[in-house]
Amino acid sequence: MTTNSWLSDSKRRKPKGKTAMLNKQTAKLIAVIAQNLPEMSDEAMQRHIDDPKGVQNILHKAFLAFPIIMAVNLGTGLKSADGFRYDLKRFGRKFGDWASNMMDQSTFKVASQLTELSIIALTVAELGFKDGARYADICQRGVSLGYGLCPPELGPQLRIQYQNQPKGQVLRLAMKPIRLSGGGLLTFAVEHCGDGLWLSAYYASPVHFYCADSRFVFACRK
Repeated sequence: MTTNSWLSDSKRRKPKGKTAMLNKQTAKLIAVIAQNLPEMSDEAMQRHIDDPKGVQNILHKAFLAFPIIMAVNLGTGLKSADGFRYDLKRFGRKFGDWASNMMDQSTFKVASQLTELSIIALTVAELGFKDGARYADICQRGVSLGYGLCPPELGPQLRIQYQNQPKGQVLRLAMKPIRLSGGGLLTFAVEHCGDGLWLSAYYASPVHFYCADSRFVFACRK
């Protein structure tokens, strides 16, 4: 293929409409970033050049900063599954059999002292998976972006403390799954259904697939 034929072919394939606008906007943004880079040594620049994943994380945090949805108290004095079930009922919350069973497992641990944990909620698409992703990949992506997995105690504590959850919203916890006696791997979820505020459980095997609009909670590291 000659140079002229390549140029003419590229003209025929020139993007139009929204795609062209996005390309122009991308070029403008790159130019602004380049013009406003802080002064740094050649050595520092080279470190970034050699670490594209690190640069991606920096840009993700700079341009896709997600708001902390709330701060949740852990280690409030509730120690046992029965204690959590009692408080869930006392505050008018509902919970399913699987969620109740999760709190009975030895891997369900609670904080030994009062601790405040800030959390965010990201969709699978916001994590970079536009077509959905497996549970293990969702958790790994959040951690690679600087967030933490949720402690199991956050499930019932968030359900008790999150009083004004919008109707229809489902927040699944990105956490190390809890294995039930029957062998299933599950994660907690808090959701506002038509009949109230629920503490639920969802599948959390490494290969379980979630759609792009599924929303997961991560812990904000200090």
